[in-house]
Amino acid sequence: MNNRLLVSVLILFQMLWGASNGPCADLNDHKLHLGIKMFPALIGGNLDLSGQTDKKGTLLLLIVYEENRGVGEQVARTMNLSGKVIDTFPFQVEVCTVSELKTFAERPVAGVFLVESLAAEPMEKVTAFGVVKQSIVFSPFEGDVQKGVLAGMDISTQVKPALNLATLRKSGIRLNALFIKVAKTYE
Repeated sequence: MNNRLLVSVLILFQMLWGASNGPCADLNDHKLHLGIKMFPALIGGNLDLSGQTDKKGTLLLLIVYEENRGVGEQVARTMNLSGKVIDTFPFQVEVCTVSELKTFAERPVAGVFLVESLAAEPMEKVTAFGVVKQSIVFSPFEGDVQKGVLAGMDISTQVKPALNLATLRKSGIRLNALFIKVAKTYE
């Protein structure tokens, strides 16, 4: 993703945050909504994204839940409606539980989107999966980046990416430098 496109995406996030900063039925719904918009841009910022495609050139995005499949399916539907490409790659979305991640061991996975904040043990499994697969694991929930998830959001006066630099290094993922520059970072 070139820098001009990345800057445009980040400006769009700020505009969306300002437009959608009104009252919400549920703060977690609001975080999911914002995360759904940020996640594809973050995946597109992976400088080695072409290595995350299958033989057909398609990216796989996993929507992971532990207890609420309905929310996972809703997020998947919304992502599928949001567009059919990330950067220049088509993508497909699949919903699974933390324990089902092992079924994706032989497939490239570009990204993992958490629809629930997880307990410590499942969180460690998802984070380890992301490191081994060199996949961007994203959680829109507060505190998850500090617990080791690679990416999330920092919501203050503006919405911006949040990155766990230690997990990024372990994963071997190379992100566009502009993402790192504008992100709130944690070790």
